[in-house]
Amino acid sequence: MGWNTIDLLGPDITKVYTSLEFNLGQRCTARNTTTGYVGEFVFMTGVASTVATSWVLMSYDDHSTSLLADGDIGPVGIAMAATVADTYGWYQIRGKASGKVAAGVNENVGLYASATAGTAGGTSAGKSEIIGACSAAASGAGGATEVEINYPVCGLSAG
Repeated sequence: MGWNTIDLLGPDITKVYTSLEFNLGQRCTARNTTTGYVGEFVFMTGVASTVATSWVLMSYDDHSTSLLADGDIGPVGIAMAATVADTYGWYQIRGKASGKVAAGVNENVGLYASATAGTAGGTSAGKSEIIGACSAAASGAGGATEVEINYPVCGLSAG
């Protein structure tokens, strides 16, 4: 599945960049060539152990990312490629996306940071709710599942 950018020429949304070909923090909009869905993306620095579909906590101060973990607070995105340490890439922040989720997440439920770094879960066993994110399909055995995101932010839940 590919992405065609709408408002910026040149980016390959699913590429791992080894040099700064775009400004850190730059945003673009792209259309999925398979589904037709439109998404919004931001260019950031990668972190070790990131795979495509990983959930990350994003720092707009230094444009760094860290794998999302329970207890995190701040803006969240989904990695579009395996943007590990010393690389750069695009992270989805709006639209239908493929996000890494724990096993047993039902369709149309809110998502939470899970105990497994870079993974979202469908239960509030932890502390961090991903506000602006929900599952768009049941996850079954877990792994990459369709989710809907709208500028997600991780915050502490009341539980």
